[in-house]
Amino acid sequence: MKQTFCVLIILISSLTTYGQTKFYIHLNSDVNVDSVSVAGINFSKRLKSGLQNGIAKFEIPSKSSDQYFIYVADKRIDGWFNTGKIDIYLEFKENELSISKTKKTPVYDRQATYFRNYEAFLKDKSNGAEFIKKAIIENDQDAFVLVPLNHYLKLYQNDIVQLNFVESFLNKQPLSTKQHTIFSMISSRIEKLKATNNINLEKYSLISTEGNKTLIEIDSVVEFTVLDFWFTSCPPCIKEHNEILSDPSMFSNLNAELIGISTDIDQEKWIKYLAKKNINWRNYWIGKTNLAKDLGIWSFPTYLILDKEENIVGSYSNIEDTIKALKK
Repeated sequence: MKQTFCVLIILISSLTTYGQTKFYIHLNSDVNVDSVSVAGINFSKRLKSGLQNGIAKFEIPSKSSDQYFIYVADKRIDGWFNTGKIDIYLEFKENELSISKTKKTPVYDRQATYFRNYEAFLKDKSNGAEFIKKAIIENDQDAFVLVPLNHYLKLYQNDIVQLNFVESFLNKQPLSTKQHTIFSMISSRIEKLKATNNINLEKYSLISTEGNKTLIEIDSVVEFTVLDFWFTSCPPCIKEHNEILSDPSMFSNLNAELIGISTDIDQEKWIKYLAKKNINWRNYWIGKTNLAKDLGIWSFPTYLILDKEENIVGSYSNIEDTIKALKK
């Protein structure tokens, strides 16, 4: 779950010490490894510890359960872990890193089950998304609740009743969860979804593929315009671009035009990507404008459907749902 999952792995928030978490990382490796590193969503640099008898020890100031990133050699594995004294057992074999088991961290077990269910859901949505709502309730008062809440928000971002459900659940979380940057981003997204019904594109000067500042002009011939917010290091974005390239007329057949808006930091990387993929629809680089921020967009890809008056018809997180909405 890079800027959705994609964004989750780079979020940094202010650190307030509520307790001490002790990680005892047990490493079983088929090569010689002298140290293990840990980074977290709440601090900006890695902590490093040498191995003694195959165990690396860390003391981490922590608020509540949190998302951590464990590095062995050039490999990384992510997970949410409880506060307290935690044992994490790693396998590093054939240059692959995995967690074989954990002790005293029930949130890790819940997240492992949840992500298995979520991956299955993405492949086949016929069984519905009730498991996400169940996970929200099961993780109430725990920081991990932000993960299923974000997924639920992405699914129902055009449903005011469900937006209110997510908002009410957020508001009753403890202070330690509310201090997460993820919390503020979800809150901001809900606020923008509920308050923003129209985009005045004339306010935003973007960068064209020729490197010129320009405004996005809506094609008056088409009934709908779809804005695709994406960036080049976002795997789901790239996957969906490949899907579009396999059926170049999927939008024009529905009287719609797709316009890409890259949120890349590196303009050159964006240009090279367009050339390599032979992207043939209009694309702009967001540059220093506040377009994504003003819309509360931080999860990628995000597709906004606009009508001819630049009213927001709907907001979606994948091509499949976007196409379904255009067909209605």
